[in-house]
This record gives sequence, C-alpha cells and structure tokens, in this order.
Amino acid sequence: MDSTDYLFITSAILCILYIIGFFKFGKTYKIFTIYIIGVLLIDFIASHLWQWFRIYNIFTHHFYDLFQFVMLSYFYATLLQTKKQLFTVYILLILLPIFLLSRYVINPQLFFELSLLEIYLATIPIIIYSTMHLYNNLGQRTEFYYANLGILLYLFGSTFIFLFYELYSMLEVDNPFNKNLSMINITLQYVKFGFFFYQWKLIYFNKDGRYN
Repeated sequence: MDSTDYLFITSAILCILYIIGFFKFGKTYKIFTIYIIGVLLIDFIASHLWQWFRIYNIFTHHFYDLFQFVMLSYFYATLLQTKKQLFTVYILLILLPIFLLSRYVINPQLFFELSLLEIYLATIPIIIYSTMHLYNNLGQRTEFYYANLGILLYLFGSTFIFLFYELYSMLEVDNPFNKNLSMINITLQYVKFGFFFYQWKLIYFNKDGRYN
C-alpha cells in the first residue's frame, strides 16, 4: 500500500468513530460527521475513477469544493455567535453556490476544468468562519475547538501551498515544491486528522455527555 491508501484507512477509522456517536450527540456533531464521511467518499471515488473507468477525475474537484463549503458553512452556523456573523454565513451559503453553478450552466466546459476561482471562493470563507470562531472564544476551550483548529490549519496550509505552486507556474520558473507537493498535502491531512481524533476523544469521553 502507498501513502494514499494509509490516508484512506485513517480517514475511514475516523469516520467509524464519529458514526458511533451520531445519534447520541446533537446537530453540530451530526453535521461534522456527515462532512468527514462525504469528504472520504468523494476523495476515494476521485482517486479510483481512472483505475475503474479510465475517466479523469478533474471534475470531482467541483463536487468536493461545493460539498465542503456547504457542510462547513452549516457547521460554523451552529458555532458562531453574533447575528452579523450568521448573516454573513447564510448569505454566502445562498449566493456562492448559485454563482458557481451558474458558471457551469453558461459554460459547461468549465465543469471539466480546474478552477482556481472556485477553489479560493469556496475555501476562503471557511477560513474566515474558522478564524471568527477562534476569536469569539479567545482563551477558552469551547466545543469543537480542536476540530476547528484542524480545519483552519489544513485549509490555510493547503491553500497557501497551492497558491505558491500556481505563482511559480505563472512565472514559469522551477517550482521547488513540485516533487513534494502531494506529500506535503498528505502530511497536512494527517495533522488535520490528528486534531479530529483528539476532538472525538474529548467528545466521546465527555463526562456530562453534553455536546452540540
């Protein structure tokens, strides 16, 4: 097995652990569980499309970006506190999918192309929501604190590395990250999973059994 296979196994174990408490805990927990299961399924299908059907997986990025944006928007809508923050989340949750989907209606060819605009539009709001949640609870260890840290570190790190990679490509200079880009991303995912595992431990062994 290669490093990707081990990543899928780790992700599958994480999903199983969260499924155990799916009916025990509340809305936020359920949304987060659906999110990690959905990401696992999309990633697994995307990585095997060529092997199974000789189909390039470029279009699956659109499903991944939109699914992640929608699920994490709902996730943070249950955690953010002020009306202004919630208004921002719900407005973007309506407008951004409409904008992205309308692009494919107008120009269906875009569905089979990698869109940097889509990646940044779907990722940056989640980074902002995550930062808002940290700011709202400075100095506190709130519910889903470590899951939030995992999401923030992974999205910020992967987005920065991808942006750096694209900058080198635009300048047509040798990219020092080119050979190690995949491994860096896998490492970031393991770091993210580490926070998710620790979050599960805190939730499942929480003495009073109360969690969103």
